[in-house]
Amino acid sequence: MTRSPIITVSRGRFSSTATQVLEQVRAAGRASRDEIAAATGLSIATVGRTAAVLVERGLLRERPDLARPGATGRPGVPVEIDPDHYVTIGVHVGRRIATVALGDLTGRVLTSTTVRRPLGSEPDLEQLSREAATLLGSHPGRVPLAAGLVAPWREIGLLPTGREAELHELTGLPVRTGDHISAVAAAEFLHRRQGQQGRDNGGLTLYLYARDTFGWSVAVDRGVQTDVTRAASLTHFPTGADVPCACGRSGCLAAALDVLPDVGRARVLGAAAGSVRDMLSPDRVVLVGQAFTGDPGLLDVIVTAYEEHTGLDHRVPVSFTRFGSDIQAISACTVALGPVLDDPLACVELTGVEADGACRPGA
Repeated sequence: MTRSPIITVSRGRFSSTATQVLEQVRAAGRASRDEIAAATGLSIATVGRTAAVLVERGLLRERPDLARPGATGRPGVPVEIDPDHYVTIGVHVGRRIATVALGDLTGRVLTSTTVRRPLGSEPDLEQLSREAATLLGSHPGRVPLAAGLVAPWREIGLLPTGREAELHELTGLPVRTGDHISAVAAAEFLHRRQGQQGRDNGGLTLYLYARDTFGWSVAVDRGVQTDVTRAASLTHFPTGADVPCACGRSGCLAAALDVLPDVGRARVLGAAAGSVRDMLSPDRVVLVGQAFTGDPGLLDVIVTAYEEHTGLDHRVPVSFTRFGSDIQAISACTVALGPVLDDPLACVELTGVEADGACRPGA
């Protein structure tokens, strides 16, 4: 139950066959057994056996109605993630609000609730576990497989140490923790990748996040595995603005954004993005969070400032991602998928429940 500073979002060919099949189906949205075999390098026989087990356990479902014309036998029958049996529990702890959510195995948030918490207080994981139980009660038949615990730990003055084990003790589920910005980056990667079968995902993607917190994280695609690194703060990134900051210096990013007018904020954000881009030289840049995306009329201002403050080739793609008000729930449920994708069959075994809701013998 130890915490890792890295969020693994794609495990590749060194993972178990069940994980490879599940990840390929999730990335493609829907795939036949022969397509999975071609993409993973596994044999048709291995894919067939593995897909059959995943269907039996309720992780995948067959779609014979969508079989290719002329396809014969099961190798040509598509399978997709079954969103109806299992859920993950996502818990996000913010400065004043905690969010508890249920997500299906595609990463879609099914329902969520928020709980106010005193500023600077310890997260009440027992209360949040009760909120999760209430949400599960409103979705009868759903079986939880894993939980994710996400927070901007540094910004709220807390450490994740020990809290992963505490939430595991309260829920009995495998638990994964993550930093908020890294979790948002992982969510963007997984949702962008779904239906694209891995296209436009190679290399290094830089994520810059700006909302209540400011920072960056990168997704590193090594071909056999993709990881999102621990987030780095941009709260005190120098902007050159003549604005005093509580840290005693002037021109820190967060302080400047507090007082500048809208266009000035957009230019400062774009300039910061361009400067960080030059330091890391990524293959693509993704800007996330309401400070970046809240005003569509200022997106061009951000991009112009970004291009003016980068000395590198401007052809590096830059894009904006909007998650809206569900960003806390989405990021926490994405992190909760980690244990499931690490070992999907082991997570199902821990539940002691068959896909039809019956208890397995001996469970």
